[in-house]
Amino acid sequence: MTALYQQVSQNILDQVQTGVLQIGDKFPPEEQYAEELGISRSTLRLAFAELERVGVLERRKRAGTQIVADRPKPKFTMSTTGIYELLSLGRDTELTVTGTRTVQTADIPLLKGNDSETGHWLEVSGTRALAGETRPFNVNHVYVPARYAGIEPLLGDTETSVFNAIEVNFGVSVGRVSQAAKAISCSPAEAKILGLSSGAPVLQIVAQLYERNGGLMEVSIATFDPDRFQVRTDVEIE
Repeated sequence: MTALYQQVSQNILDQVQTGVLQIGDKFPPEEQYAEELGISRSTLRLAFAELERVGVLERRKRAGTQIVADRPKPKFTMSTTGIYELLSLGRDTELTVTGTRTVQTADIPLLKGNDSETGHWLEVSGTRALAGETRPFNVNHVYVPARYAGIEPLLGDTETSVFNAIEVNFGVSVGRVSQAAKAISCSPAEAKILGLSSGAPVLQIVAQLYERNGGLMEVSIATFDPDRFQVRTDVEIE
């Protein structure tokens, strides 16, 4: 069953998209508008928050709530209810491979603490874009340990993911994912790719993917435009 606030947010969006409400329109004060709709103020706030999250509304203190767009901004949501969902980015979007090279552990500070048999890694660089868009929302550098470096000539111009190519060609499967996320300042090179200002805040996720027997499959260092990517966690305590 759809929650009431979601019904309200959808009704408001429908009015915007049919022209009943226009970009630039401001809503009445929350208490007044909630009374007009016959709902509680808390339900209206949840509906407004949902529309603000997707970029349709903008709420400013003392300035009120204003319509700023007629459609939600495209955004990729990565759910983390389980390992399959955690890998959804690598299954549901397409990686455009922009280059490969061989690097050593010492060349990449974020590889410290990870092992490759020879100390060398295959670096696979690429970007991901949302459906229907050309501007990437993600820049990705994947580091493959030496035992899987033979994947390089098998990679195409586009892949769902490097780990999937390893799974298919080496007969292994992902059994564990360890990842950490933090906000960083975007480098000039990646800012240019993502269409952001140099130094803009971005989300960096560093992930280690392991085979079912515990062997390391890859280390992924990904940078995301936070306006077009979100992580959703839904954990139930048993």
